[in-house]
Amino acid sequence: MALVYLIIVVVAYVIGAIPIGAIVVRMYHIDITTKGSGKTGATNVLRTVGWGPALGVALGDLLKGVFAVLAARLIMNAFGDPSTINVLGFSIAALPLAELLAAVSVVAGHVWSLWLRLFTGKWGGGRGVVTAAGAVLMVSPWVILIAAVVAIPIVAVSRYVSLGSILGAATGGLVIIVLVTLGRIDWLYIFFISLPIFIIVAHKDNIERLMRGTERKLGERA
Repeated sequence: MALVYLIIVVVAYVIGAIPIGAIVVRMYHIDITTKGSGKTGATNVLRTVGWGPALGVALGDLLKGVFAVLAARLIMNAFGDPSTINVLGFSIAALPLAELLAAVSVVAGHVWSLWLRLFTGKWGGGRGVVTAAGAVLMVSPWVILIAAVVAIPIVAVSRYVSLGSILGAATGGLVIIVLVTLGRIDWLYIFFISLPIFIIVAHKDNIERLMRGTERKLGERA
């Protein structure tokens, strides 16, 4: 099972590391890592080349999270035991652990893309918001739905994508805790709150700019 989990981690990381934003913007003969925030996510793509490419990048980044969790399920069904495993004397559901590893790995790949490192010499990527949403969507659509209900109006009113992302991530984390507490999802999914925590920390520079009043608004050109 350790080998199966290692395969899941590697596959999910490779999926996450595909720099969709960088590839799309390269079609315009632009290096996205040198524009705006330097991130490859949809927000920086929007600032750099416009709405159409940004929406395509957002969909691609979302699907990376979806495909990583689907890959974990397929690998478990083909090579692993989807029931339970014993870890330090504790019986743990094998499939939720596989999905958790896939979710964390795909986000890590998105944020620290090996492909960008190989082709540009720099570690880089996005902030992981949309990719994490895709992974969590496969576990509980309710988490993403409620987080979106919070995030979208905030972005619409304030026009700060970062603010919506931060508060949406925090909301998603709280929903995960509630669902685990109510027994609606396996207790192991509580560790999925590592994703919103990471996303909030990844927005440290955005938080500083928000406090200074210098954060770029939605659609503001890089």
